[in-house]
Amino acid sequence: MTSNSTDTKQTLDSFLSSLPEFTSTPRIQSLYSDLGRQKLSNPSGYAANLSWWRSVLQELVSRRLQPNKSHALVLHVDQDLSDALRWDKVGRPAGLSAVVDDMTRDGDLHPLGLFLMSSLSIYESGSVVGRVADIVIKRSFWWAMEHLNLVSSDGSESSAARWKRVCGDYVVLSVVKKLADCIIAAQDEKSSLTLSEMIYSTDSFKKYAESCSAVPSIKLSDLDVKILLRYLSRDRHVLVVQGEIIKFTEEQAARHITSVDQGVFELKSTIERVEQQIEHIEASIRSRTSQIKAALLASRKEIAKLQLSSRKALEALLNQRVQTLTTLSTALSSIDQAHSDAAILKAYETSSKVLKEILSKPELQRERVDEVMEKLREGMEGAEEVRRAVEEGGWEVVEAAGAGVDEDELQKELEEIVRQEKEQDAARKAGQVPQVSESDEKRLLEITRRLEAQRLDTNSPPLSEKIPQVV
Repeated sequence: MTSNSTDTKQTLDSFLSSLPEFTSTPRIQSLYSDLGRQKLSNPSGYAANLSWWRSVLQELVSRRLQPNKSHALVLHVDQDLSDALRWDKVGRPAGLSAVVDDMTRDGDLHPLGLFLMSSLSIYESGSVVGRVADIVIKRSFWWAMEHLNLVSSDGSESSAARWKRVCGDYVVLSVVKKLADCIIAAQDEKSSLTLSEMIYSTDSFKKYAESCSAVPSIKLSDLDVKILLRYLSRDRHVLVVQGEIIKFTEEQAARHITSVDQGVFELKSTIERVEQQIEHIEASIRSRTSQIKAALLASRKEIAKLQLSSRKALEALLNQRVQTLTTLSTALSSIDQAHSDAAILKAYETSSKVLKEILSKPELQRERVDEVMEKLREGMEGAEEVRRAVEEGGWEVVEAAGAGVDEDELQKELEEIVRQEKEQDAARKAGQVPQVSESDEKRLLEITRRLEAQRLDTNSPPLSEKIPQVV
């Protein structure tokens, strides 16, 4: 086993040791047993073990813990994987082939070759032509497996035969989907009006995907990029790929590469090359500076002079490349601005058509509008008349309630009551407690009510003002 494989084994052992199942020997023995037999004898136990292995294998890929670290989205099922999963107390996992087989049937794993060749989405049934093509490919694959004696046509298959059949490379769908979701979320935050942010080359897309990943310092291989592009274009319908050009798009009508896209791609590629040249020139200038210092320290002035001349030539070239980069970046910004203006103008045109269509409806014609407004005015005038009639009727009721009441007579009665109240106060001070009859109380309340009713229709002051005047 190589040093790299040894490091992987140690890391994988640390990961497995952290799982709670590895603290129980009976549980580990069940997980590492022949799951093919357990599937028939104990279906519920088999389902639990399959679920555990599914999560573990997905973690191995996402954490880059499998022996073959060259790919980040592919599970390599081979003898190295079986050896890496070996545990001292139970040995190698005898049911690994059954786990891979069932994960493939459930769609958690996809054979690499079929995933890349199939034109049918893994989420949709697709057209009749697509289904037929997909079936032909799969039948050809399994026919070849049968003729290589790797799978039995009658359904009876030994563990050794099943292990030979499942060995190979598989696309781990959960890992691909997680990375694709991160890329789509990052792309959604960008403006769809900026054309240059929708077009990538293969190299720039690879860097972009690595920056979007939730896994720190992830490195994608060319095969990983190919799988990711296939998934995003065929299964998620968020981009289109044509040669080296990759374009994110949401509209079905825009799912093709136009001449404008080609021009933007070439411009961005040129900018990337100029940026690389600038980085290389800057590194060369730093190298010349170091060589000049070393030559001066060694008293080799002629060499220092030659290096200085070379550095000046590099500095002049750097200025030219920086000016070129500025010009190209300005041109790209102008293209983005023009694309944005075209999209905005298209939105204006669509809005005007919609507005014109709405205004052409019969209920929005001028005659109809005038008729509706006239009816609305008549209705409001009728409501105002009703309000006034109700208000006038209320005043008439108030006047009727106070009709026939002589205010002078009420005033005299009130004065008489106040006089009696004074006499009662004087009697209380003298030690005599006069008794107030119930009839006097009722009489006072009646007079107060009648005076208040009378005040509603006159300008006379309120009763609270009259009483102090009488007192």
